[in-house]
Amino acid sequence: MVEHLSLVYYLVGLLGAASALPSVIKVGALFTEDQRDSPSELAFKYSVYRINNDKNLLANTTLVYDIQHVPKDDSFHAAKKACQQVSSGANAIFGPQNPLLGNHIQSLCDALDIPHVEARLDVEPEVKEFSINLYPSPWLLGMAVRDLTKYLNWTKVAIIYEDDTALINLQELLKLPVPRNVQYVFRKTDAKGFRDVLRDIKGRGIYSIVVDTRPDNLPHLLKAILQVQMNDYKYYYHFTTLDVETYNLEDFKYNFVNMTAYRLVDTDHCDAKSTLKDMEKFQSIGHHIVNKTNVIKTEPALIYDSVYALAWGLNALQGGITLRPANVSCEEEVPWTDGSSLFNYINSVEFCGLTGKIQFKEGRRSNLKLDLLKLRQNSMEKVGEWSTNKGLNITNHAAFHEFGTTNITLRVTTIEATPYVMLKKDKNMTGNDRFEGFCIDLLRTIAELLGFNYDLYLVPDNKFGAENTSSGEWNGLVKEIIEKGLVACN
Repeated sequence: MVEHLSLVYYLVGLLGAASALPSVIKVGALFTEDQRDSPSELAFKYSVYRINNDKNLLANTTLVYDIQHVPKDDSFHAAKKACQQVSSGANAIFGPQNPLLGNHIQSLCDALDIPHVEARLDVEPEVKEFSINLYPSPWLLGMAVRDLTKYLNWTKVAIIYEDDTALINLQELLKLPVPRNVQYVFRKTDAKGFRDVLRDIKGRGIYSIVVDTRPDNLPHLLKAILQVQMNDYKYYYHFTTLDVETYNLEDFKYNFVNMTAYRLVDTDHCDAKSTLKDMEKFQSIGHHIVNKTNVIKTEPALIYDSVYALAWGLNALQGGITLRPANVSCEEEVPWTDGSSLFNYINSVEFCGLTGKIQFKEGRRSNLKLDLLKLRQNSMEKVGEWSTNKGLNITNHAAFHEFGTTNITLRVTTIEATPYVMLKKDKNMTGNDRFEGFCIDLLRTIAELLGFNYDLYLVPDNKFGAENTSSGEWNGLVKEIIEKGLVACN
């Protein structure tokens, strides 16, 4: 009996040993030279540190990282560094964020069956065999923008963009069938041309604007908006950046200009708050992961979550197969035997990170929730959510129909048309009291509900408006709207 029990314990011990992970697992990370000691690199280091100190995750395994810095746009040196990491036993490669370098390293990882964990925008629709990418698909982000424009009932929209990739991000706006009453005007420009493009948009009488600029150039666009005086309640800007909270919008808070953007990191969530608080203690003097307002940018947050994706994949794998060392090299091009298994386990993870609930399908993020933020008098405030399951859900409709506490008077132009707008028979009446009719009653009711004043007057030439084909100028009501920025009541 004793011999039988000993055999059972021996077999159980063998099974436990077979399913155990190595005591040390090495990972490689590539950052460009300009990212040295950046929030993204610090977030990567902190996530490894936190996982190694988590008794409930990879309790018997320590992650060890090898960080290498590569010149920007130098794919040769990036590949050389990655090959060195793989040869030294790296079980996965993280980064780099640069699109050119990222694609090159991804091809290398595909050839060697090494999981390549990324946190960057990838506009290529093809499935990549060994890529795990936490950055939301551009098609999902485009759907979120499309749903917002539908809710706002935009019919004439200007798109300001710098890079051609923006057209891929926003192609959902043009997905058939496009409503017949919706018109899009696309304007490609750079920081030097922001003012000219804004003036052109203003001259066209367009008030709804989607902005997709490079992060470094967004402050220049904000300055240009002030310079051309397109910063009042009539204008509506939606920014595609997921980091709008990190920009200074102080100059726009008090004139009721409409500004919205989505964010990926819900800093109001208790788990996120706790993690960000711990991050502040970890970051070294002079280097910061989160800024002074306790806001973390999207890229470091995604990189932080990407390391956890690997950790949860390894955690699931230890109950299944034996993870043998990644003894491969770029010279021999012999794939890693267990690489596909590790990739499949990472691809199957499901957990909540800084950027919300994380799930994958064929290496791409399949579950997404975005917070919709709107600029109000105090700050950017959450007014709704967009998710892959439910689409757009506005939680504060009133935020889209307010003018604030400041007195606002709209100049409203109109044309006599029975029974909509009529002059009263009493010639002693002045101002708005001169008018009556269905449209007048409707205007009065809307003004009372939204809390604004208005001055009503007739179009001088009593015409709706037609374009002069020779000069390109309009007359009538349309001219009043374009030249004076008026509201039409008709």
